[in-house]
Amino acid sequence: MLAVSHAIEDLAHETSSGELISTFQHFDNFQHQKKRYDALARRLDAVRVWGEGEPPQDSSQIDFVPIFHAELTRYWVVLFDSPEVHALLFCKQANQTDQFHRKVFAGFYSFNPFLVRCIRRRFGLLSCGISGVVDHFERYFSPQMPNSLNDFDALLATA
Repeated sequence: MLAVSHAIEDLAHETSSGELISTFQHFDNFQHQKKRYDALARRLDAVRVWGEGEPPQDSSQIDFVPIFHAELTRYWVVLFDSPEVHALLFCKQANQTDQFHRKVFAGFYSFNPFLVRCIRRRFGLLSCGISGVVDHFERYFSPQMPNSLNDFDALLATA
């Protein structure tokens, strides 16, 4: 997923226009990507980073959007939308661990302009704090989760 995230970010950098939306479960996780995102913000029309906690103060060209609904912290999203290029990585954490190397995500990637723009609009509504959108978002956009996580946990226990 990290490689796909970086590929979408690289695509955004090469395109030099458009909007990039990324979620970090917590803003502390953003610090490792700060230089990369500062460079993207200098080239793109908008860079919006979602996360829980206190937003960084030293990246003035980046819009930091606080996550107000705990359910949204389970998503890993990197979305890029421009007039010519559309790309999306959309995943949801399938287990309950806080240890990064043990986290399991289910989701998809897409270059479909309709899907990218639809999810981009939903993020716009979510940033306005419209609570009802979260329920709608969860019901219609959440990737399907496996019925049982026992298999995932068993695989991770041996790692």
